Amino acid sequence: MIRSMQPSQVFTVSQVNRYTKRLLEADTLLAGLFIEGEISNFNAHGSGHLYFSLKDAGASLPAVMFHSHASSLAFVPRSGMKVIAFGRLSLYEKTGQYQFYAEFLEPAGIGGAHLAFQQLCEKLKTEGLFDEERKQPIPEYANKIAVITSPTGAAVQDIIKTARQRNPAVQLIIVPALVQGENAPQDLVRALREVHEWGQADIIIIGRGGGSAEDLAAFNDENLARTLAAATIPVISAVGHETDFTVCDFVADARAATPTAAAQMAVYDSREPQVKLLDMLNDLHYVMRAAITGRYAETKNTIQTLTRLVQTRLAHEQQNLQHKETLLEKVSPYAAFARGFAMVTDTKNKMITSPEALQPGDVLTLRWAEETIKVNVLE
Repeated sequence: MIRSMQPSQVFTVSQVNRYTKRLLEADTLLAGLFIEGEISNFNAHGSGHLYFSLKDAGASLPAVMFHSHASSLAFVPRSGMKVIAFGRLSLYEKTGQYQFYAEFLEPAGIGGAHLAFQQLCEKLKTEGLFDEERKQPIPEYANKIAVITSPTGAAVQDIIKTARQRNPAVQLIIVPALVQGENAPQDLVRALREVHEWGQADIIIIGRGGGSAEDLAAFNDENLARTLAAATIPVISAVGHETDFTVCDFVADARAATPTAAAQMAVYDSREPQVKLLDMLNDLHYVMRAAITGRYAETKNTIQTLTRLVQTRLAHEQQNLQHKETLLEKVSPYAAFARGFAMVTDTKNKMITSPEALQPGDVLTLRWAEETIKVNVLE
């Protein structure tokens, strides 16, 4: 016989789940967890939410990252990727399962190195090691360039080839150093110090070819960064390729995107004077042509202006002359001659204007335009 039970209170499933959820969320440890695990069953929902599980060798934990957090991820998660996740543990009431609500993800291993990189950058920047004011200018004409890199890598070959093309007279001193691995930072520091002790280099190039973040880790070393900052010889950092940045890039006096670019920056191109001279000659030719064209136009305009002025003056003078000629013709004795008058003079060629002074027997000369006769005064 089953005895009837009379409980004092009966809970619904929803009540139990809500109560359990409150218990989980009230735990301060579970409210902010860092969990390392491998992603499995990854599903990127069309809403932007990410659904996956975090697992290790002995357990699996369902997880979700809502769109508000997933949209800020710097990488695309996928199944099989090992990550470190931060978030809180709670209960999904609808299914009664507890799950992890992730707010931040980063790849395991890479994330820690990246965090250390950011912290070191912030530290050195605060100390002023990144300031442009403390950086030395790169000499335009360098005779000796020390190259600190691996002697067997592609980077050194690119630098040598570019330097020889630009200026065969420049001396390249290859200083072998490790550029990858646990011992690389101290070996790079050793090479820098040797170059300074030698003291004859005009420029230092330090770098390597591209690679992964782990490959470039040696150039994120704090001791190497401080040695670079203390260098009295201008340093060009040529680490990796265009998209790769290291602490050395920020501390060095100049940063080149590639080893080839570093050689172009450090080695003066001996072909440039010829190119500049040709450019100057072309510029001079252009200026002279422009000046001659301008002077020709100015001279032409001046001649045209003077011609107009002379023609105007000549026309005016000709008109004035014609006017004076007309006046002269009116008062000229020749005009009177044409009308039948004659000019009367005595033997002394004195003009006789009145007969009162004449005496009988005087000899007079009568002049017309073309004829002259002599007459005697009778009475």
